[in-house]
Amino acid sequence: MAPALAQTRAPPPDAARLPSACTRPDWPPEAKRYDLEGTTVLDYRIKEWRIADVKVRRGSGWPILDAAAVRGLQACKLKTDAAQPRESAVRTLDYVWATAGGPSARPQLRPDSCVASPPFHGFVPLDRTPTSSDGVLVRFLTNGRGEPFNIRLEGRITDNELAEHIRQYVQSCRFVAANAPGPKTDAVYGRVLLAAPGK
Repeated sequence: MAPALAQTRAPPPDAARLPSACTRPDWPPEAKRYDLEGTTVLDYRIKEWRIADVKVRRGSGWPILDAAAVRGLQACKLKTDAAQPRESAVRTLDYVWATAGGPSARPQLRPDSCVASPPFHGFVPLDRTPTSSDGVLVRFLTNGRGEPFNIRLEGRITDNELAEHIRQYVQSCRFVAANAPGPKTDAVYGRVLLAAPGK
């Protein structure tokens, strides 16, 4: 697995007013283990020489990364000098969560390996669409036999029985190591498609 880096992009006028400490938020260990990547776009203001009103304008697709970006920006300490405005309009900052050397190749789903189950229409690897009424975003690790474990469901799932069925369904799928050059990972993400009620 390639080393994880958190890069920061911002418009030049804003970047010049941000201390270097703002450019390297802590990469959550769990996100690093699952090789989660993406870009978190934040809005914020400067009020009384402090970072304030931090909001996620566009998420990375992974709440764990977005929360880390917010914490990193909120932790910034600005100098109280004349060069810093006491208050500013809304500014935008991008946190780019990426691994050195590019994305790692992920295990591939073995065709037709997921055991058919009435509540589900299938599993779509590498689909980062957020959890909604028609599907649930999941991430997990795979062992040497291609079996999923440490399955995490993203988004709000209030039906505990459904959540357990989703985990069991994902555990029935089998994966093979990626046949590609470069860095590889044992982490997979994708979307479990839900069948419409009554079907």
